[in-house]
Amino acid sequence: MTVIASNEFFEISQQDALAIIYVKEKVFDFITDVNLSSQLIDFIDQVDHDPHVKALIFYNAPESFDDEQYDKYIYSIMEKKGGLEKGANPCFTEKNVRFREINILNTIIKQMAKSQTLIVSGLQGTVVTPFVGCAMVADFRYASENAVFSMAHNRYGLHPSGGLPFFLSSYLHHSKALEMQMRKNILAKEALELGLINKLLPNKDFINQLIKEIQPYLELPFCTIRDTKRLTNFSRKGLVEYFEYEGGLLNL
Repeated sequence: MTVIASNEFFEISQQDALAIIYVKEKVFDFITDVNLSSQLIDFIDQVDHDPHVKALIFYNAPESFDDEQYDKYIYSIMEKKGGLEKGANPCFTEKNVRFREINILNTIIKQMAKSQTLIVSGLQGTVVTPFVGCAMVADFRYASENAVFSMAHNRYGLHPSGGLPFFLSSYLHHSKALEMQMRKNILAKEALELGLINKLLPNKDFINQLIKEIQPYLELPFCTIRDTKRLTNFSRKGLVEYFEYEGGLLNL
């Protein structure tokens, strides 16, 4: 595996027909940084135009998407006085940071949604709302046995970001999609039963288990993967319109 870029936030690597993005820590630091996030966006675009790469895996360190990271980020940009009052709209001292987070993550999601290569997500540990949504754009979704999807946005009166409403309403009945987003959390086992993820994988040696799962797909011709994805993605044409609607609601 050749490491293309590595820093304290993430590592990008590639080997033959497989590319990998590994999120290490401080996810809200780089997802609100235009320069750092541009590295990821450029890499996804580069992979998409390389006919030798058939799949892109993105997965996280077990604590990188958890509630502690989310709480620390939200408290750093939200007004402390009145910002968490029951029934009140959230107030931010750093609106530009919040809007940048949403716009950058949406850009990454749109980039992966239109990709010709197979997109594979691997979720470990507790995963908060925006990254649950981001994972839903993947063609194949896997989670560790102890994974928990935290609907953390509900604690702050925020909307479910990361395209979560769009994807859940596509995968589930309307009322079930709403129920899932308004709960405290969703266990990986239930997500599997609902068809939101393809399979639970052991916590130990997670990435190698993940690679093993997708290995058979790497044997397919690139043109088969490309054309199958193009046709299957037809139903996702509304994603861009959805993000525009979200932006209008939030005055992004």
